[in-house]
Amino acid sequence: MKTFACITTFNQDYYDQMAKQMVDTYLEFWPKEVPLYCYTEDMKLPVQADNLVEYDVYEKCNPELQTYLDYIGKHFSRGFAYKAFAWIHACKNIDADEIIYLDADSVTYRPITIDWLSDILKDDELVAYMGVTMSKGKWAGSNKQHADSGIYWFNRRHPFADTFVSRYENIYNSKKVNTDKERFPKPNDAYVLADCVINAQESGVKIVDFHPERTAHSPLKETVLGKYFRHFKGARKKDPKMDKYIEKITKGAERKDLDKLEKKNKKHGKLKEAKNTFRTWK
Repeated sequence: MKTFACITTFNQDYYDQMAKQMVDTYLEFWPKEVPLYCYTEDMKLPVQADNLVEYDVYEKCNPELQTYLDYIGKHFSRGFAYKAFAWIHACKNIDADEIIYLDADSVTYRPITIDWLSDILKDDELVAYMGVTMSKGKWAGSNKQHADSGIYWFNRRHPFADTFVSRYENIYNSKKVNTDKERFPKPNDAYVLADCVINAQESGVKIVDFHPERTAHSPLKETVLGKYFRHFKGARKKDPKMDKYIEKITKGAERKDLDKLEKKNKKHGKLKEAKNTFRTWK
């Protein structure tokens, strides 16, 4: 049977703002045998659970992380660096068949099962992610491949796994994520993920794209993942009504008639019906 581990990153401010809901809904809806590794910045988790593991991101990811942080200073890309170096550490050190990254501003609102997780990636598939097309700047309209890195799977047992991680790590350690603007229009982990996915595909590696149509810039709701997760990007996470909204969708997910809930939310423009274009999942 496959083994899984999830990871996320946050500091105290982000935990208070959004990650608390992420952790709480994880503990409610994920299988107990799938641990969530929280790479934290200058804080201690106020909650404990058997499937919750706290890592100090500096302790686990230095000196490489601190070297990069010193290099970029107060640049906006600083926040993405914690995520990137935590992912590198997890892929190299956590003993699980598959590593699943979950942004700290995402929430789970339906039960996740081991069977469902096991169907995401086949043994000969390396990554499952949401593909998007660059829509801004000089690449607008170019159909250039990009990625949404809010939620994605990585198969650590794949023969190409070490090559993928090494390429990702080198992009950060060499500072190419900041200096090679042709490859990385913005210095964040989503562009690095896309670069590594493209390289893997060009090497003949099988990749799962949850969003092959690439019709949405924020594609979660357009994919099968939208039936299980919400990702509150940008200013929306600061909405004072966010707690009530999350409570509403998670309580609804506890009911047996989940399709009725989805139809209701769709009617009110809160949830589009998740498409399923590359698997026969439901």
